[in-house]
Amino acid sequence: MMGVILAAGRGSRLGDETAALPKPLMPVAGRTCIDFAIEALLAVSDEVLVVTGYRADLVEAHLAEQWRGRALTTVRNPQPEAGNLTSLGAARPLIGAASFILTNADHLFPVDMYVRHFLPADGTQVNIACERERPVLADEMKVIEAEGRLTAISKNLPRYDGAYIGTTSIPGALQASYWAAFDHVAATNNLAIASVEMVLGQLARRRDTAPQVCWLSGLDWFEVDTPEDLAAARLGLSGERTRAS
Repeated sequence: MMGVILAAGRGSRLGDETAALPKPLMPVAGRTCIDFAIEALLAVSDEVLVVTGYRADLVEAHLAEQWRGRALTTVRNPQPEAGNLTSLGAARPLIGAASFILTNADHLFPVDMYVRHFLPADGTQVNIACERERPVLADEMKVIEAEGRLTAISKNLPRYDGAYIGTTSIPGALQASYWAAFDHVAATNNLAIASVEMVLGQLARRRDTAPQVCWLSGLDWFEVDTPEDLAAARLGLSGERTRAS
């Protein structure tokens, strides 16, 4: 199992916060955003691959120091201002035939994310992590499912069953289907805005490849997109770090 973290974007919605530091390095409770993603993935992954882009040198230097001696590698996305599909494309040659979990550097999951809440793929289906026990925000990626399978995913769905929270598990046995969907999206969409969620939408067009929707319950996590999100994460996780120390 490989963990793949998309960490190439600047995080423009954070405004001046990212003038000096890229979003993956925003400090939260004594760590950086990307440290949360790495810590959770190392519980189930043999290797973690981080796709860097904006201020890649800073991200790579942090990883080399903070995670020295761990099975962690980096690859740069030469188009970090494009859609995140290009980041996954940069990672593709290094993923090989391994099963992998795809997630984002700005999703601050607890360390037991993949051993308690969202278990890695069982080898028979692509799994996506979703929530439906809370209000869905206007800019979230919304999903519709039928009999546990994804039928639609978009930020603009007029009705929906819940929200996708940016994490997908792809078993090695289904890589051919996943990358075929990736190639279709890359060939038929503007790469400046093409996203990895579009790959899930393409897979959902067929019942035999439609991802399994895994509804998570009781997950305490934060997404950092705006200054308000960052402040909420710092406040929400400060007590956790105090107790841990």
